[in-house]
Amino acid sequence: MEKNWYSINNNSAKAADIYIFDEIGNYGVTAKQFISDIKNLKGKPINLRINSLGGDVFDGMAMYNVIKRREAKTTVFIEGIAASIATIIALGADKIVMAENSLFMIHNAWGGTMGDAKDMRKTAETLEKISAELTDIYSKKTGLSNKVIKGMMDEETWLNAEEAYDLGFVDVISDSIKVAAKYDVSKFKNITQEEIQNKLSINIKNRKMTNDLKEWFNNKVDEIVATVKGTAKVSKDVVEDVEVTVNLADNDEIKNKISEFETKNIELSNKISLLEEELVSSKGANETLTTEIEALNAKINKADAKGTEIKTDGDPAVVENKKEDANAGFYNAMAERIRNKFNN
Repeated sequence: MEKNWYSINNNSAKAADIYIFDEIGNYGVTAKQFISDIKNLKGKPINLRINSLGGDVFDGMAMYNVIKRREAKTTVFIEGIAASIATIIALGADKIVMAENSLFMIHNAWGGTMGDAKDMRKTAETLEKISAELTDIYSKKTGLSNKVIKGMMDEETWLNAEEAYDLGFVDVISDSIKVAAKYDVSKFKNITQEEIQNKLSINIKNRKMTNDLKEWFNNKVDEIVATVKGTAKVSKDVVEDVEVTVNLADNDEIKNKISEFETKNIELSNKISLLEEELVSSKGANETLTTEIEALNAKINKADAKGTEIKTDGDPAVVENKKEDANAGFYNAMAERIRNKFNN
């Protein structure tokens, strides 16, 4: 049987490379041969590279289970698109690495059948059971509740690498890769061929640009805070004009963040101006208060001096002492005269 939806390269002594770069199952082709090849690798580590829109859910589940049960390490590399059942296969690995210009899509199991109403209901029940099983797998990997996962599956959710990483679907984001494949996404409801190509052709610098922009924002905030606190240090980066060139044509989120930052910056600048005005006003008030205090101190010193003089002149004890001294002089003078007469 021709293996037209996957290939295996077992030439490396360290690990085997497996490529799933097409639709899984290919309309009736089972995963039997794939599983046989996996088992033949025994204890050898596997690098499983995925670029697939998905395919047969039963083939995919079988592949997930055999990968999950392996004792040797399996690392998945998402290199383009991992959609539908391809994401489940990826979650069977020990580690999932997603290129930053790749996409990750989850949705409910779906399919068709021919027959009467009874057959249709049976198919619907089967699809619901499969979707519930997929929900459990996603939930265990991410830690998100089944309710949240189910909501995402109901909406056919497409995630970029950053979103998939933040939600816990993947473990590592790697650099962008060149993806030349074309995809028929007509069967999906929330994405077009043009959107696929645009997302997959994101420049490798975009994520680095975002990180550089965040760092620049943080540095600017630190400068403003340091200026307000009076601890600003002029650095080379501050002295020189730092030009940040960013292409934001396809990134509304970053544009919104910039707008939000500019608004906050204006608000903070206004607050700084008000604080500076209050500081100037406080300095003026402080100088006026200092002058008033000095004037009051002068009055107090003058009043203290005057009070001492009055106290000295008007103190009854001092006045009485002066009277006693005067009488004593009079009596002493009279006694001296009497003594002089007797002596003569």
